Amino acid sequence: MSRTLAILAFLPALLWAGVSFDTDPRPIDRTKAGASYADMLTRVMPAVVSIRTAQVVPPALLARLRGRIDESELKRDAKTGEVLVPMGLGSGTIINSDGYIITNRHVVMVPESSKVAETVIVQLSDRREFRAKVLGVDPSTDIAVIKVNERNLPYAKFADSDKARVGDVVFAIGNPLDVGMTVTSGIVSALGRSGKLGMGLAYEDFIQTDAAINPGNSGGPLIDFEGRLLGMNTAIKSPTGGNVGIGYSIPSNLIISVAQDLANSGKVVRGMIGIYGKDLSLDDATKLGVTKTGAVRVDEVTDGGPAARAGLRVGDVIVALDTKPIDNWNELRLAISRRKPGETVTLNFIREGRGSFARVYVAERPTGN
Repeated sequence: MSRTLAILAFLPALLWAGVSFDTDPRPIDRTKAGASYADMLTRVMPAVVSIRTAQVVPPALLARLRGRIDESELKRDAKTGEVLVPMGLGSGTIINSDGYIITNRHVVMVPESSKVAETVIVQLSDRREFRAKVLGVDPSTDIAVIKVNERNLPYAKFADSDKARVGDVVFAIGNPLDVGMTVTSGIVSALGRSGKLGMGLAYEDFIQTDAAINPGNSGGPLIDFEGRLLGMNTAIKSPTGGNVGIGYSIPSNLIISVAQDLANSGKVVRGMIGIYGKDLSLDDATKLGVTKTGAVRVDEVTDGGPAARAGLRVGDVIVALDTKPIDNWNELRLAISRRKPGETVTLNFIREGRGSFARVYVAERPTGN
């Protein structure tokens, strides 16, 4: 073989002997702090579900509409054969192995109405689907409890949201914009947010987070660093309708108190003591010599109510409930609402510059208040 032919024979090998790139096949060291949250999320994500609402189309109506509607937008139930019109999308969390699920009230309602959706379909992480029964909804907190007839389901445990702190790492899980189950991360940005969302809820005590929350995330969980349910993702504050890093979640302790009532009786029983108050201004606090960051001035006392019978008066400044400092009226009202009728609470207050206290019997708040 000539020298030229020999070179030509090796030319393909020379051409393929170009730049190469190294690969390190080892998995990351997940034992290092902050390297990965995959193991924790693998444990908790099976407890997160997608929730869809729909309306059943009667066969006679479907026959009349055939040819005049886009039937590709309809869905047929594989088990019942019913034709369904999709209405809404959200997320939820299984909180009991027997199929109890929490989500937002607005997820299971007919859009722009006060009616619960006719059909609620839950899809598990393994893609199994179940019809769910709505056990109860609470308009005052936007919480709903639904149930599927299935046992031994994976479920999430609650964290104590009163122990959350600004700066704690959190994860939002759900089905945003129907792209599929998604995890985003962030921190607790603020605690005790209320009155700034325009949702018209009677009881607000939101955890604010910068974890990305978008339409479809509603009802899904806000998970803490250890995989516990810290809150329920409910709303965003945004000029565009998309995530801008200001999301709001209902704290777990409020969820528990409402969900237990809804699961057991279908309605929420709240406590009241018969007062109305307002936040104590800084000027008034200075005049009264109140040296704490917040307090509540009593503006109204219901005649014959529990507070009146316990001796509270208009002008009293409440500084603590059961020895826990109270910073504002929303906090006090919410705390009392979570007490059950028949319980007794102790209020520490200031009257005419002198500290005092009263033991007050908790009555049942009328429905809708």
